[in-house]
Order: sequence, then C-alpha cells, then structure tokens
Amino acid sequence: MAVQDEARTESGRKPAADHNEYGAYSPEVELIEAAVAATDAETLLPRKELFKRYWPAAVYSMLLSLALVMEGMDVGLINNFFAHPAYLARFGWPDADGVQHISTQWQGAIGAGNNIGSIFGLLINGYVQSRYGSRKVYMATMVIMGCTIFILFFSVNVQMLLAGNIICGIPWGVFQTLTTAYAAEICPAAMRGYLTAWVSMCWGAGSFLATGVLRGSLNLEGDTSWRVPYGIQWIWVPPLFIVGFLAPESPWYLIRRGRIDDAEKSLRRLARKGHYTEQSMAETLALMKHTNEMEKIEAADASYKDCFNGTNLRRTGIVCMAWVIQMLNGQSITQYAAIMLRSIGMSATNAFNYNMGIQSVNIAATTVAIVLMGRIGRRVFYLFGSMGIGACMLVVGIMGFAAPATRIAIPTAVFLIIVQCIFKVSLGPTTYVVVGETASSRVRAQTIVLGRAVYVCCGIVVQQINPRMLNSSSDAWNWGAKTGMLYFGLCFIWVIWIWLFLPETKNRSFADIDYLFQKKVGARQFSTTPIDLFEFTQPPSSKSLQFDEQVEHVTQPPATVPATAAEIQDDKRVQ
Repeated sequence: MAVQDEARTESGRKPAADHNEYGAYSPEVELIEAAVAATDAETLLPRKELFKRYWPAAVYSMLLSLALVMEGMDVGLINNFFAHPAYLARFGWPDADGVQHISTQWQGAIGAGNNIGSIFGLLINGYVQSRYGSRKVYMATMVIMGCTIFILFFSVNVQMLLAGNIICGIPWGVFQTLTTAYAAEICPAAMRGYLTAWVSMCWGAGSFLATGVLRGSLNLEGDTSWRVPYGIQWIWVPPLFIVGFLAPESPWYLIRRGRIDDAEKSLRRLARKGHYTEQSMAETLALMKHTNEMEKIEAADASYKDCFNGTNLRRTGIVCMAWVIQMLNGQSITQYAAIMLRSIGMSATNAFNYNMGIQSVNIAATTVAIVLMGRIGRRVFYLFGSMGIGACMLVVGIMGFAAPATRIAIPTAVFLIIVQCIFKVSLGPTTYVVVGETASSRVRAQTIVLGRAVYVCCGIVVQQINPRMLNSSSDAWNWGAKTGMLYFGLCFIWVIWIWLFLPETKNRSFADIDYLFQKKVGARQFSTTPIDLFEFTQPPSSKSLQFDEQVEHVTQPPATVPATAAEIQDDKRVQ
C-alpha cells in the first residue's frame, strides 16, 4: 500500500488517502486496491497505447453512437426546411404580404413536436435500458425508427408533419441517452472523454449532412426535393441494427443484474485478446462490484426517485445544468442560420451555402476537442467555451443595433461560424462527457434521461422564441442579429455557475467520483482531494457477521488466560 501511494505521488496525479482501518467491511480489499492502481496507471498511458488495448470498446462505442447522426440530421432538417422553397411550396401558404410561408406558430409547433416525442422516448429509455440492457433496447428502437420515417416521407400537410415529428421523436429520445450511457460504461476511465465526445461528433455530422442534403436538393423538382432528405435516413437503419446485434452488453449493466460471469465475458470482448489475466480480471470485477455496493447506499432500487436521494440530488442537478448550458448559450442560432440569413437579405442558395459553411466545422472542431480531451479538464472546456460564445453573441448583438440588417449579413455569418467552432471544441462534446461521468452508475440511465428531458424542454422554448426573433415575416418579432444580446446575458450567468458548481471529473474512476460526492467535496476541490474507497460501503448483514465470528472462533486458538494465585498454589501442592 505504501508503495502504491508513493507511486501516485511521484506521478503527480491524484493524492491517495492513507488508511489503516476501514469504515466498513469489504471482503476483497487487496483486489480493489490493485484495480484502482491499474486504473490510475492507465490514465498516464499514451493515447495510442490506450486505444491499442481497448480497440474493440472504441469500435463498438463509435459505431453504436452513429445512431445520433440520424437525430442530428433530423434536427437540421426541421429547423432549415422552413427556408426551403419546395418545402414552403408544398406545406406553406401566403402571408399578409403575399409571400409563401409557414407561420412562426406552426414552425414552433413542428419543432416542439420532435421534442415532445423525445421526452416520451427519454422516459421510456430510463425504464427499459436499466431492465433489458443497451443491446436489446437499441435494436428494437432502430426498427421503430425505420417505421416512423414513413410518416414524414408521405406527409401531405403541416398537421401530418407535426404528428410525424412527435412519433419520430420517441426513438430519437431513446438514442439520445442510450448511446451516451453505453459509451461511458464500456470503456476504462482514461477513454471515457474520447468516446463520449465522439457522441457529439456524430450529432454534429448529422447536422452537416442535413445542410449538404438540403443544399443539393434545391435543384430537384417538386416533392422529391423535400422527400429525399427524409428518405436518406433509411440508409442508416440496417447496418446499425447489425452493429447492435453484434455488440457486447454493458458490463456495468450485467454487474447490476448480478450476472458476474456474463460481465467477465463482456469485458474480455471489449479489450484486445489476452489483455486480461485471471488476476487482472478478478481485480476489475472486484472494483466494479465494490462501486455497485457503494452506490446501493443511495440508489438501491435504481429508480427515478433515487436520482433525488442524498448526494444523487446534487449529481442530477449538475447533469441538468450541463444540458441547459449546452442549449441556452446562443449556438442554437446556428441551427436557424438559413432562416436568419434569408431574413437579413441573402438569397436561398447563398443562405444554404453559408449554412453549409457553418455546419462544416462540426467534424473538424470536434476532432480537436477529442484530441484535447485527455489533456484539458472538463471545467476548463465549459468555462472558456461559455466565455467565448458569450463574447461572440455580444458582438453580433452590437452589430444588430449599430448597422442596417442588409449590411451585416456576411459579418453575422462569419461570427456564427466562429460560434460553431467554439461550441464544437468545448461545450458540444464536453457535455456528453460530463453527464456520462457525473451520474451514479446505478441510476446513470435515469439521471441522463432527466437531464436530457430538461434539455429538450429548453429546446421547446428555443424553438418557440428563435423563429420569432430571427424571422422577418409579418408575424415575427424581427430581432435579427439583436438576438445576440439575449444569449450574451445567459452566457454571463453560465460562467458564474460553472466556476462555482461544476466539478472536475477528469481522470477519476466511477468509484472515485462516488466517493467525492458522498464526501460532499466542493466543485473546485474535486481534482485535489485524497480518495479512500473503503470509507463508504454497505454494512455487512447480520448473517455474514455471525458466520465470520463462527469461523474466527473455530480457526483461532483459544486465548491464554493468566493463572490466578490460587491455581499456582494448587500446582505446587500436586508437585
């Protein structure tokens, strides 16, 4: 133990607690300590070696997360279809000025329909994923997804579009949380940042594909121009269903269900062949079981109610705020870029061209974030991301007040590209990392669901006010670039919250994070507080204590009792 503590100190990583007595009984202390030491050592490995050891986990996580390409694509389609000429010709009607349009009320309703459906999908996933596992839920949802696209593809009016978006939102809501939880659970602590950030890249790739498909469809004739973007989503369903069938189940889910042998098989499939020895596998399973027992203290039933018990309340609050900040920082304007740019004088073709430029940074910027994820903390990403976006929103807002709308179209588009870059390097991917790491393992799916539900509710608000602020039609507010001032004020509030309340979870195992929350450590002390994993565990049952006492009584020799003076005198007489 002393050697282990000394090694940690020399490596410059996290401090370790010295303990001679444990606050509660733990039958596999040596195995758990060895697993913790191995986890700490992995955080110091080069990225190449890390992925070499666990390349199957990386591949499965990245492939399953591609489901969010479909969701990102759909969100991009919904928000930018309202600037598409063929879409407006099919579903729109003349406004007071005789211009073909879809009213801001219906734009908000159609966008909100997707989010309403997502809320139902989120709540359903929180129940089914914890009971049936990630694989079965993923495959079933993929089949449902393929069926629901038919409604949008054959829509004939805005009412049918609304119904289709509500129904399609249900499977999208499932994918939103299932992929994040799965990515967090199948990889070691040192890889969590990379693979959960990849989830954000998939969402961004979907948005970029949506803008590219919409731009390409401008030259198609009739209803084909708007149906093709919907139909392309069917391409993803068969290959992703096969991936779900072949992927291993989350070992954490199997541990929670008491299926230890299956968890071992899953762990071996998630690492390169021969990586685990019998000893290292025993150590890993011991740490996972110990972490599960620690979390049973406050989440024995693994229900939504447990998300608000004890320290889980704080964790749920952090997850919810992480999602709120991701939605309400001003980046959402970029999802309406085509509408905004058309409202300040651009043609449809140029608006979609610039929109492609805005969304094209998604993949490149998120790649930068993934590269930096192992070196920069979560708090730093969030803090500087919110500050950078807030500064851009301030500039855009000032331009809206200082110059006529027709003169600021290109500068506004440039700043929206900068906002998208900052978002995709910071808040975009880091949110998935924070929510995946902060939630307790036993209620991870439920906590992420609650947080994402808050995010979706914020999305409903955004989809109601953004079209009104950005549109120049007769029934809109026509704020244009002035909208930046509202989001600047929100970013200022988020920077203060991040500084005070967002903990640093970089290079911390799930067991470490459980300990820090149960210890009620302040957010700014998370990276420096020593860890003692045996301070908080479930007390042993009375039966196990009685058994231990019986074993001790049988195996230990009777204690030597000092002879009394009378006994000594009797011995002398016998002699």
